Amino acid sequence: MAKPSVAFVGAGAIGAFFAAHLIDAHSADVTICVRTPFTDLVVESEATNTAFVATGDALVGPPPQRLALRSTPTVLTDPADVRGPVDWVLLATKGPQTEGAAGWLHALVGPATKVVVLQNGIEHEERVRPYVDAAVEIIPAVVYCGAEVVAPGHIVHRTNGFLILPAGPSGDQLVALYADARAGIRLADDFTTASWQKLCGNVVANGITALTERRMEVMRRPAIAAVGRALLTECVAVARAHGAVIEDSYADLVLSGIAQMPAAAGTSMLYDRLAGRPMEQDLLYGAVGRAARRHHIDTPMHDTFAALLAAISEAPEPD
Repeated sequence: MAKPSVAFVGAGAIGAFFAAHLIDAHSADVTICVRTPFTDLVVESEATNTAFVATGDALVGPPPQRLALRSTPTVLTDPADVRGPVDWVLLATKGPQTEGAAGWLHALVGPATKVVVLQNGIEHEERVRPYVDAAVEIIPAVVYCGAEVVAPGHIVHRTNGFLILPAGPSGDQLVALYADARAGIRLADDFTTASWQKLCGNVVANGITALTERRMEVMRRPAIAAVGRALLTECVAVARAHGAVIEDSYADLVLSGIAQMPAAAGTSMLYDRLAGRPMEQDLLYGAVGRAARRHHIDTPMHDTFAALLAAISEAPEPD
């Protein structure tokens, strides 16, 4: 029986991590679709903790690990080289790059293809639906994986390493594909809560590290942690109005988990700013603000962060 065909669109930190582990599991025929070609895929894991997830024993991270995965995968750089639809597309570009991935989606996605969106935020289907047929299943994923690109096809992995998907038949199928992998797939009956918990965690540190150009050690400063708590308080209020079930103790859990993360760890927005790429302020702070307005909740901290980060991210190129 032929193995399922899986295409990863984007091989940044997240795409490279989950592609490498699926290749290592030998459970699928994997293709990686990128703009910048590479030959060897290398994932060096320095993970010594699993940070935090507050949704029960079924959603904890993998055990601490130190390992290196190396492979020579099939890498494509032009959608014209795609030979037809695949069974699965794991879209691992950054949110602002979704439109740029349209050519890959058109080439890879057929009526039976399942598209899993490995992006930050809570508006996965809204971002991807314009580029695929209305009948195609789009599956949002919550990503817990702290990793950094050091060169094309080469990443360093520091914390966590799993996805959370909505419970259901498609989720069960992806769990089976990753059954022998050291990266994990978890399923959530209450995906709304799982996705908002991740968003709450993201807004605490992403904007702060990007604005300060500091790694996670900056969050150990009491005054900075207080800013993070103010963001978290706003986000939790919006999450609850949106139907997420988040306990009062969650803020302390998030801040404690962040304080315990490796000092050298960063955030996706920090890495984007350091590399001069557009940042994802609209997927995080903008998404909270949009949801807040629907529920008539004021979010001055999120509005401020969205404005400051947009001024940096959308700055014109120097002459």
